[in-house]
Amino acid sequence: MLTTLATAAPYWHGGGFPFFVFPAFFFLAFLVVFLVFGVFRRGSWRALSDARSVLADRFARGEIGAEEYRARRSELSRK
Repeated sequence: MLTTLATAAPYWHGGGFPFFVFPAFFFLAFLVVFLVFGVFRRGSWRALSDARSVLADRFARGEIGAEEYRARRSELSRK
């Protein structure tokens, strides 16, 4: 049995490249790309979110009317 296994699958006994690590490489590459682009774009996402929350707070306090709120919100969504 051992002789048959050794001749049928020579890479199982210390030879060849371990191809099972390729999915891990792809996952790590995807993770690095996701994190890099997330860090670079985080500032713009946070600024837009803060602007919307400030606008919603002003509307809730009654500082601006419904028409002005809708107009400014649609302007923020275009960016």
